[in-house]
Amino acid sequence: MKTDLTIHSVVKNEPFLYYTIKAVYDYCDEILLYDTGSTDENTLKDIKTLLIEDTENKIRFKEVKLDFDEEKWSLANLETFIPEHRGKMSVGKCRQMQIDETKTKYFMLVDGDEVHYKKTMELITQSLLPNWPEGKLAIGLPLIWFFDADHTFTTGTFPVNGRIYITDSVYMSKDSPNEQHLIKSGKHQGEFFTYEHPCYLKYMEATPYAHFESAIRAWRRKHLVPANEPKLFTGRFPDVMYDYPSFFRRFKDAN
Repeated sequence: MKTDLTIHSVVKNEPFLYYTIKAVYDYCDEILLYDTGSTDENTLKDIKTLLIEDTENKIRFKEVKLDFDEEKWSLANLETFIPEHRGKMSVGKCRQMQIDETKTKYFMLVDGDEVHYKKTMELITQSLLPNWPEGKLAIGLPLIWFFDADHTFTTGTFPVNGRIYITDSVYMSKDSPNEQHLIKSGKHQGEFFTYEHPCYLKYMEATPYAHFESAIRAWRRKHLVPANEPKLFTGRFPDVMYDYPSFFRRFKDAN
C-alpha cells in the first residue's frame, strides 16, 4: 500500500528498535534508519534482523559517525553548547540528510524509544494524509511518557511538537544538536517550527504512542518535568508488543 509517507529514525543504543520499526513498517513507503554508533547488543541484533526481514525493501540503513556525544547537551547548556560545536556532525545534520533523501510528500519522525499503536497508524495513513488540513505544515501526535523500569507508571499523556511534516516545506537548523525543524519561508526562520504550527490529531481520536525515553535513559529524567504525578497504567500497550512479548523481558533487562 502506497502512503506517500517516509519514516525518519535516527538511533543509538535503542533496546526496542525492532518493535519501533515493526509498528510502522506496513504504513509507509520507505524507512530511513540511521545509526549513530550503537554498541548495545539488542540494538545491533534488531538492525540485522530488520534488514533480513525487509522483504519489501523499505529500509534504507546508514551508519553515521557523530562528532560529539549528543547526551552532553540539554536545554540548560544549549546557548554555550551550540557555538562550541558549530559545524560538527550532529543528530540535527542527520535529520537534514534524511529530509534531502526523502522522496515522498510527507515524512514522520519515529525515534527508537517510541512505539506506535496500529489504530493511530491507520488513522494517519487512511484519514490524515489523504485529507491533510489546509495551511498546516506539521502535525503533532499525543504521547504517553513512561517513567519507571517496569513500565507500570506514566507521567501522563502529553501533546508534543510536530512529528509529521510536508517534506519540501521544512529544513533543519544548522546549529541545532538535535531536532529543530524550520519553515523554508523567511517568516518563521530562527523559530521552532513545530511550536508555531501544531495541529494535533485529537479530532481523529488518535491513540497516544508509547514513549520510553525516560524509562530506558535515566539521565533524561532530570530534563523532564511531569505534568502529572506518576500513576498506574491500566491500558493496552501498542499491538506489536503483544506480537513479540520478549519486549517486556528486555525492558527490565535494560534497567
